[in-house]
Amino acid sequence: YLIVGVHGDSLVNRVRGSNLPLMNVHERTLSLMGCRYVDDVLIDAPYRVTPEMVASLNIVEVVHGTIGDDDDADGSHNLEERYSHPMEAGIFTILDSPSDFNISTIMRRIQEHQERFKAKIQKKKQAEADYYNDRYGMNGKNGSKGGDRKR
Repeated sequence: YLIVGVHGDSLVNRVRGSNLPLMNVHERTLSLMGCRYVDDVLIDAPYRVTPEMVASLNIVEVVHGTIGDDDDADGSHNLEERYSHPMEAGIFTILDSPSDFNISTIMRRIQEHQERFKAKIQKKKQAEADYYNDRYGMNGKNGSKGGDRKR
């Protein structure tokens, strides 16, 4: 039985900063519920796994991947702070992550393709302006009529 914890938006923003998370807690929860391996989702999961949480949810193993969104600049995960109780209880496991895909990868891809996206949007704006000019004799910018088209 797999329970996945989803941190609340305010916690993610406080810990990660910037404009994170990219998806709100509801979107992240729905994404997880669509995964066939996930049996349940703990919404607004605490930052630290506590003894009370382990007992109330009957948790027998806490797992963390080798690659995560919470990696520090040196690649560490600050595991001792977040998982001290599961480590002490002997129920903590680190699994090798099969890929390095995480939020940093997504943000890097967005930044790398930003110019292409800007050009695509500009091309669509120009096509719309051309359409209105051809169709209605307008210049497409302020709705004024261009030229001396007859109606």
